[in-house]
Amino acid sequence: MENLETTKATLSTLSATNLGEAIKNLQSLLPGAAPKKKDILMLLGNLETLNQERRNDTLGFDELNTGMNRIRRNFLDLVGSLQESDFAETATAPAEQVKAVPKFMFVYDAEDEDYATKLNKHLFLYQRNGKLAIYNVIKGVAGDPIEEAKKQLAETDYIICFFTINLLVGSWLDFIWDSLKAGKRVIPVRIADISLDESGLEKYRSLPSQNRTISAFKTEDAAYADIAAEIVRLLPR
Repeated sequence: MENLETTKATLSTLSATNLGEAIKNLQSLLPGAAPKKKDILMLLGNLETLNQERRNDTLGFDELNTGMNRIRRNFLDLVGSLQESDFAETATAPAEQVKAVPKFMFVYDAEDEDYATKLNKHLFLYQRNGKLAIYNVIKGVAGDPIEEAKKQLAETDYIICFFTINLLVGSWLDFIWDSLKAGKRVIPVRIADISLDESGLEKYRSLPSQNRTISAFKTEDAAYADIAAEIVRLLPR
């Protein structure tokens, strides 16, 4: 890598002509567990949302220009805050032994609760028969969902995160990254064709099987059956 100041200048210059490429370049420079990588994911999520609205013709030129300038400004602030320590690998705690009855935490944005509900149904019999436990971070939670999830984290064996644009731009990224650093086993569920590359989650096996997405199946029921079958494989024998 170039020296820090040269890197900052290169990224800043590129952002003026190709903002998406500039963000991805910084993403590739930072190590997998770098704290600032979650900020990059949020920028990419915001950029994808803006581009989707542009493709759907729901934004005028002025709105699009304002949105791009806001993302560019946030990116430049992030570049300006970079330090040498941001490029150092961060150690993670070793994973704990899985309990006899594993506890799975379903992490998702509030707008994506329907996905968690469908997976819950496919695992209902295993939960009822005491083979596994499931904690949903939104459903039935009275207090702040993230604070309540933190209380559950110590007893959690696996975190199933429903990977969507909403998750990228929402408030759950910090929780997921902190969970990774604490040695928790995180399994992304790919709802749509959103790349995990450089997210910090790309080295972990994702569901559904064979690196597919739910949207790649002929029916949603087949997709959730596949995910449930893979989760059942994790249960102690």
